[in-house]
Amino acid sequence: MAYVYYFRPDIYQELYNCTAYNVSDIPLENRQHIPIGLMFLFLGLIMEVRNLLYFPCMIAIRKHMDSTCFKFMFYISIADIFKMCLIVNAIITGWLAIVGAVYCVYPRFIYFAGSAGLALWGCETVAEMILAVNRCIELTSQTWAEFLFHGKRSLIWMIIPTLYGLWFFVFEMPIHFSGIFVSWFFNPHVGYLDDFGKIYYSNMHTIHNYVVIVMLTSTYFTFATILTLKTMKHKTVTSAQTNRAQKMTFVQVILISSINAIAAAIYVYMQFARISEFLILTGQFTWMLAHGMPPVIYLALNKTVRRDVYRMFIGILPCVKATTLHSSAAVVSIGGGIHRTGNRIAPSSTALH
Repeated sequence: MAYVYYFRPDIYQELYNCTAYNVSDIPLENRQHIPIGLMFLFLGLIMEVRNLLYFPCMIAIRKHMDSTCFKFMFYISIADIFKMCLIVNAIITGWLAIVGAVYCVYPRFIYFAGSAGLALWGCETVAEMILAVNRCIELTSQTWAEFLFHGKRSLIWMIIPTLYGLWFFVFEMPIHFSGIFVSWFFNPHVGYLDDFGKIYYSNMHTIHNYVVIVMLTSTYFTFATILTLKTMKHKTVTSAQTNRAQKMTFVQVILISSINAIAAAIYVYMQFARISEFLILTGQFTWMLAHGMPPVIYLALNKTVRRDVYRMFIGILPCVKATTLHSSAAVVSIGGGIHRTGNRIAPSSTALH
């Protein structure tokens, strides 16, 4: 909510001043969570290093940027590389938990970190929903896919999540870290002055989370269903391998969608009611996993991804090979990697906060 900070200092002072209580009212030992903080910090650093691996992949596929799916892949990957969302919900969260910070310890830093994390979360998840719809449309109707996404139309679609993220940053209330609960809340004074969504809330964030849950889950299950029906209709001698690939696809969909749904549901609910510390930590942990876990899921369950990553590291291929974009096989994409059935590949999408 940069607008309020810069242009409405009266409202900012009314909502975010720290004169009503002393931070020391809650002892430091009750605000510090060093083991949990170290865990978030360590996992966040690992996930951020993994995100840097997008650079060689983006360079390698730049000649395929005439494809809609690669344009969206590039857009989401840039958000993955630089996203404050993972930095906020893992690295900064870990550091603040270690030092036992609450909003009034680092008010401006926490205010703008929460604003940036929420804005990039909104931007990225909207882009992922558009990509998910694009994948379904391309699988069902090339005519509609060409009409909606061909050429410069795809760039217009990319403007939508960009403006959406900017709206979150400028106008929507940010989230604020609390070392008491090791999580982020709209109420900057949580633990000192409880509010439960009466003053500190964002209707847009609540609606957004519900839409993300419904859209990503339903779209990817629809995608997997369409793929299954198409495969059953056109059985070949390789149907056994294809069936196994379909099963693994469903497993990946279920895992990623479940993580996203749990994180979104807990984060919405805990802004309006008091819940156990275990559930709060579960929400924080699943929010982090939603942005960092998909590559792990693909490496564990997707033979193509494992092979391509292996080739990348031994130098045979610098990243996932993208030379057979226009063959006839079907595409499966979910989460932060690439899944291939047959010879055609496509980018994938993660979700949410």
